Amino acid sequence: MSRLSVSGMSRSDEPLSAGRVIVTYGRSLMALAIARSLHEHCVEVIGCDDVNMTVLSFSRHVIDNFTHTAFEDDEEQALSDFEAAVRKYAPEDGRPYVLMPAFRDARLFAKYRERFEPLIRVAAPDIASIEMVSPKDHFARLLAEADLPGPATRILQPGTFANGVPADAPLAFPVMAKPTDGVGGRGVTKIKDLDELNDYLKGADPGSPILLQDVVEGDDYCVSIIADHGKLAGMVVYRNLAQFPRDVGAGAIRETVAETPFEGATQALLRATQWNGVGEIDFRWNGDPSTPPRMIEMNPRYWAGLYHSMSSGVDFPWLAFQLAAGRPLPPADPHAVRQGHSTRTPGAWILSAAEDLAASDPDLERAAEAWAQSRGHASRKEVLVAANRLLESASAAAKGARVFKDFRKRLEVHKDLPTELDFDDDPAVGLGILFVVSSLLKHHELPAEFRYAVPQAADKARSRRPGSSAISRRYERRGRPIIGVTKPDKGEWLAHYALHFAIWMAGGEAVTITSKAPRDPHSIDGLLFGGGSDVFPGRYGGEQKAGHHYDLARDDMEASWAEAALAHDIPVLGVCRGMQMLNVLEGGTLYPDLNHHVERYPTSFLHRIFYRKTAFLAPGCWLARISGSKKIEVNSIHTQALKDLGAGFKVIAAEANGLIQAIEHETRSFCVGVQFHPEFLLHRAFARRIFHSLVEAARSRRAQLADGVSVPI
Repeated sequence: MSRLSVSGMSRSDEPLSAGRVIVTYGRSLMALAIARSLHEHCVEVIGCDDVNMTVLSFSRHVIDNFTHTAFEDDEEQALSDFEAAVRKYAPEDGRPYVLMPAFRDARLFAKYRERFEPLIRVAAPDIASIEMVSPKDHFARLLAEADLPGPATRILQPGTFANGVPADAPLAFPVMAKPTDGVGGRGVTKIKDLDELNDYLKGADPGSPILLQDVVEGDDYCVSIIADHGKLAGMVVYRNLAQFPRDVGAGAIRETVAETPFEGATQALLRATQWNGVGEIDFRWNGDPSTPPRMIEMNPRYWAGLYHSMSSGVDFPWLAFQLAAGRPLPPADPHAVRQGHSTRTPGAWILSAAEDLAASDPDLERAAEAWAQSRGHASRKEVLVAANRLLESASAAAKGARVFKDFRKRLEVHKDLPTELDFDDDPAVGLGILFVVSSLLKHHELPAEFRYAVPQAADKARSRRPGSSAISRRYERRGRPIIGVTKPDKGEWLAHYALHFAIWMAGGEAVTITSKAPRDPHSIDGLLFGGGSDVFPGRYGGEQKAGHHYDLARDDMEASWAEAALAHDIPVLGVCRGMQMLNVLEGGTLYPDLNHHVERYPTSFLHRIFYRKTAFLAPGCWLARISGSKKIEVNSIHTQALKDLGAGFKVIAAEANGLIQAIEHETRSFCVGVQFHPEFLLHRAFARRIFHSLVEAARSRRAQLADGVSVPI
């Protein structure tokens, strides 16, 4: 392994600042909180991740970004990528230069610290300290050896539980079962009996230890700390007023509390490990002053509640930067902490409210079943659609109106609490959601942040729950509706993968259809005509543009698919060119060029994405129903538009100047088109519901076929 030397520095023309930092895991809100803190202290921030289009890449607090090989793919190459980046960005003027791991990579950089220092200082605890508390079985041993308060723990070693736990094993139920390396509550389950434990173990990784711990009654408390060589230098204690999943998940609503009950055990732990850096300790406590809080685990890195801890009064990233730069830290100041301060976590806050509602309303069988489906959605990488599934299913039940009202009331209570996404001074960071598209392009799958694994025991318990209908169980076995998405043989990848992601969020699975990969109509449940180049004018009697390339092969492929969709009543959504193609195939015409239209529209791609115009909706139409509005704000990426309507279509949305923005077929069960690009508007609920409507129409058609209902085929 190489070792970086000072001779590898490169010249920088950046103005003098308080220092420079490389912040990893740029997709995360933790990295954003770190970048904001350090930028406010005049530190230049370089962001990085193994994908593009991250939160940090859009933040004004960051001066540059780079990508590296994913650690999971090739650890050695990833480290080499970092060596090159460290040399590239190294200042020559003696300013502090720090590498700040933002998440689980703290362990890796601590392990290979000598590979990067002294050119850049690694802001992570010593690897010897980390290995005393991580993985979780190490922490359990440390608590026992140092006589620190924690739950009684039994460690099942690899190879000892493949066939389950013997019936005569000395276990007192219930117990908490957890893997040694999970994060965010993943894999943590409360086990009520031996059968459920054995179910859990069958789905566990046989190569890693499993912890079985006594259930500690009380609430979760998170102690976020920074220490200077074993001495406490900053501390914030908060509790989760709500979390997702409900029993074992990460915080959704947080509140800062007094640190006194936790201070003694925390300081003892920091001394025992000689901790030097940030960390977060999980406690459980029943609030009884005569009973000490018990430590559950320690995260040797930044934590999901970093924003909350910082907004409570302790600037952890700035302290960590100074510590890495070799500056001594002042003792912790408890008077600086804002007790009673509350924040909410985007996304988890909504899911938590949904789960609380389902758990508190046992009389609503549909709501209970909807929640079972929602947890299933979350386990199948659909966390963002889980709450929506509960709400829509429950609102159709006999008491759905009350459910809907209760859900809104629960959200109303905390809607004004601050969140990481309060970014009036950093408005573009919301585009960081596009890192998902980048992950799809690079790794061909959703990133781990959008996957939540429900433990196998919980899945089995859910499948045994009374009241789950046979058709619901059949759908769980059959999986997602398959949506065919058309595209040209080459190019158009950004919009195409954005469509794939939108369909995945809505509960479907997208498959690509091109002229070279036409597929079979029997293999899909729904169809989406995507955007792209102009429709060939010869199809509607228009004039060809001089020197313009037309994709005749795609036109022919989509014409064939439109015929199949009409014959088989396949649900269809047309987006931009897709709507134009549907209209033309039914005898309609187009304006071939909007450059001379009465209203001028942006011409560059970025301006088209961010430009907004108003579309007015026909009362009672499909788009008005799903948006709950009379008008919507849409983007303007198209250069053509509908002129004369095709047979069977009606206009359901138009601009004030008459330009058509959406159409709906009058006789087909689901055949609609939109001129705008909803896949680039997924931050808006109406855009997500467009894809949800397509997926649900496809699901309904699949149900009819499964139940033997006559459908043209």
